[in-house]
Formats: sequence, structure tokens, C-alpha cells
Amino acid sequence: MAEEPNLLIKNGSIVDGSGNPYYKGDIVVRGGKIDRIDKSIRSEGFQRVLRADHLTVTPGFIDTHTHDDFYVIVRPTCDDKVLQGVTTSVIGNCGFSAAPLSSAHKGEAQEAMRVIGSQEIPPDFWESQSFGEYLQRLDAIKVGINLIPLVGHQSTRIAVLGSVNRAPSDWELGRMKSLVTEAMDAGAFGFSTGLIYAPGSYAQLNEIVELTKVVAPYGGIYISHIRSEGDFEIPALEEALRVGREAGVPVHISHLKVVGRENWGKSKAVLRMISEARAAGIQVTCDQYPYTAGSTYLASALPPWILADGEKEYSQRLQEKRVRKAIVEEIEKGKESLWENWIKAAGFEGIVITSSPRHPDYMGKTVAAIAQMEGKNPYDLIFDLIIEEKKATAVLLFVMAEEDVEKIMQSPFTMIGTDGIPRFGPSQNHPRQTGSFPRVLGRYCREKGILGLEDAVRKMTSLPAQTFQLKRKGWVREGFDADLVVFDPQTIIDRSTYEDPNREPEGINYVLVNGELAVENGKVTRATSGKILRRQKGWN
Repeated sequence: MAEEPNLLIKNGSIVDGSGNPYYKGDIVVRGGKIDRIDKSIRSEGFQRVLRADHLTVTPGFIDTHTHDDFYVIVRPTCDDKVLQGVTTSVIGNCGFSAAPLSSAHKGEAQEAMRVIGSQEIPPDFWESQSFGEYLQRLDAIKVGINLIPLVGHQSTRIAVLGSVNRAPSDWELGRMKSLVTEAMDAGAFGFSTGLIYAPGSYAQLNEIVELTKVVAPYGGIYISHIRSEGDFEIPALEEALRVGREAGVPVHISHLKVVGRENWGKSKAVLRMISEARAAGIQVTCDQYPYTAGSTYLASALPPWILADGEKEYSQRLQEKRVRKAIVEEIEKGKESLWENWIKAAGFEGIVITSSPRHPDYMGKTVAAIAQMEGKNPYDLIFDLIIEEKKATAVLLFVMAEEDVEKIMQSPFTMIGTDGIPRFGPSQNHPRQTGSFPRVLGRYCREKGILGLEDAVRKMTSLPAQTFQLKRKGWVREGFDADLVVFDPQTIIDRSTYEDPNREPEGINYVLVNGELAVENGKVTRATSGKILRRQKGWN
């Protein structure tokens, strides 16, 4: 049997993930683990020696919010992630997980997840598939990064009820609970919701609490894209905290932000609310992407009721003048209901088309500009595009203030996530998919001084490892998995922009995933040394 490869990282400034100041040292990697850390280790006898003079060595970055559920199947090497130092991603966010599925509602599942790449997956995938079968499929693929799977509320609800706008019967709720149980038995780390998206938005508090209670005996976590990040953010956050309190589980708030000019500045109140919840005994954390624009599919800008019963039904409704009039009135007047009014928050000038399969010429243009170009009312343009492309049209939404982004970033319980929509075919997408982690380290640490380097690394490594109870990841320590990033703190930066979002970052020299080089001299090696992590009793 051949000797296990071994590697020495020589003379790096080690930022170990704890938040403590850096120290100089050498790191031996052997058998996929950090075998030894010392002040000075002789270079003789190693198969590879990576010089890290003037470079920083950190744990691999953990991307706490992704939609890579299909991306890892289509592009197993996960180039977008490893190039920015990500060695572990959390999948199954916002209620959208690639399983469970049911043959009765597979079309609705495909529709719901089209924006994250469901159309790229082979037809056999959409036959009845359990959560465990999905993880086994990923095992067989051999992926380039480690994955932390969540079971999604949207997918679970669609598998049982489809896209109807009603509460589940007792039997249906029991079936949903059994699917969540199966997912937790298979290794899911927790349960996620996306409560601005139909049909998940149709769920009332009791349904969410009952499903979340399932994950409590497993030590799982509740992760939520709350019902509103704008006008109704406080009651939406209260709902998430109540779920955690009643179900007896930790709570994690996805991509915490403050949406809409009228709400800018409310980050102080939101963060205070989270701090008070923690003081009261609710273990609550959050993540964030470092940009002032969000991104999602265009159809989510409509009131949730219009999207009930699937794409055939809502496409027919949207052709009726009276329905269009009712939607416009609801958007303009803003009824007192917890739904995310994107059009009110961003305006037609703040909504940019990033992916439009049938209208590639729309990409990069605002709804206002396209409406003028087509000679249409902006609302009619949106309605017509949704009829034509359903949930396949993706958009940028310029809805946040830089001051709120910075305030949330500085909070001790905030970690970093990309929330990226992977690129499939022609698209302009959001630069967060390729630039989030280097942007924090370059723009917000080095250039703006919003965070210290050690604290930023803590948010990317040990804090998410603690949140998801990862035993051997998130710190540079002997015996831990050799997920490591070696970068130049003086040059690391994102290069992606809203206009050109798929540019590779700068300043990252090496990335190791479980001891194998995934990035060498800034270039991907196409290694597939990632692992599908499974939740176990105790820390993983």
C-alpha cells in the first residue's frame, strides 16, 4: 500500500478560528488531518512543502447559507466555492431541499426549485426519492467540498400537499412529520423554512412548530428565511423565536437584513431583539451576505396567494385583468399582511433581471428600462414574464443600506453565507456566489476596518462549526480535518461585480479539503475530496 500523502505548510501566520490573535507556525497535514502544529518543523521528508511566508493560514470557510443542492450534482468540483476558500457548505436552505420528493407532486417540486437548477437534473432524479437516497447519490458523485444537509419545509410540504393554499389535515401533517423524521434519521442537521415563498408561506405557526419539534430529539436546529425582512420584520422575527422556544431547538436566522428604504436603520432594533432572546435562553444566531442587493426569482414579488396550486393555475389567473388589478392594488397599498413586498421595497428601477431563459437580452437591465423598451406598463411586463417563464426568471433586488449591512456584520452572533444562485446557462446572477468571503476579508476587514481579521475568520469558521456542532472542523488544531485556506491578507479581494458576477477572486493561494489541494496557486485542481456530513448524536 502506498504511503499516505503528507504535506507541510511552512512559516504561515496562523489565524486558528477561535478569534485569538495570529501566531507564526508550521502545519503538518497527513491522512486528511492536521497531524502536527509547531513553531518550526524541518522540511525534509515531506512530499509537498507549501511556503506561507507573509501569508495567513486559516480553517476552511464554512458557507452557512447556500443553494448548492443541484450545483454539486452538475459541477461536483464546486469551483465557485473553493476558489473563495469555502470547504464546507450548508445546503437545503429557505425550505428548498432536493428531497424528500414524491411521484405525485414531482412537477411541482421541479417548478419550485427551478431557479436553483432543478431543470439541469436527469429525469430519473424526480421519481420518488427519500432524503437518505439523495445523500447516497451525493456520496456516489464524490463532491469537491463538504456538505451539511438540511431538510426543507417547502420540499416536505410539496411532497405531501403539493402547492395548495391551506392547512394540512391531521393525516397530512403526520405524513410531513414522518418525512422530516426520515431525513433526520438519514443525517439531516435540521429543518429549514422559507416563509416568503409559496407554498411554504401558506403554513401557519402550529404547522411549523410541530414539524420543528421532530428535530429536537436529534439535537437539530431550526433555520428560517423569516416571513418578512422589511415592513413586518419584527413580528416575523418574533415568530421564528417562538418556534425555537416552543419546539425546544436553537434558531438560526438566514441572511439577516433590513429591506426597503423606509426600514433602513432598523438593524439596531433587530439585533437588540436577538440579543435579548439569547439573554432569555434562546440559542439564536444568524448569517449574512456582504452586499446591499438581494436576489431571488421574480415570481416571489407577487402576493403569495396568486401562486397557489401550481404554475398552470397561476399562469391562467395572471391573464385575467381583474386579477392583475387586484395584485397591483395590493402591492401599491400594502395590505397589513406578512408578505415580502419586493416591488414596493425596490421599485422598478431597483429590480434587475439576471436570468431570463427566453429573453437573454433582458439580462442586466432593470424592469423599468425593459418596460420602456417594450412599450409596456412595468406591472404588465412582470405578469407577462412570469406567465412565460414561471419561476425561472431571476432578479437582483437593490433594497438594503450599507450602514445596516455593516451593523449586522459586526454582531458577535453573525456568520457569513453566500446565498448564491448557481449559474446554469446564460445568466448574470449575483456576485455573492463567487465573491462573498474574499469581499469580507478584503473590503470590510482590510479596506474599511469594519472587522478585525481574526474576528472575520471566526465568523467564517469556528462560529458556524459551533452552530452546526461540527467536532473536527472550524479550527486549526491537531487532530482536526485538514480543511485549510492560505491567502494573502494584503491582496485578498472579490472581483465579481453586479455587471460581471462570475470573476474569480484574488489573493487565495491554496485551499485544502480534507487534506487534498482543491486550489493550488489560485487555480482549481478539480479534486473531489469533500464529504457528505451526517448529523449524529453529540458533535460530528
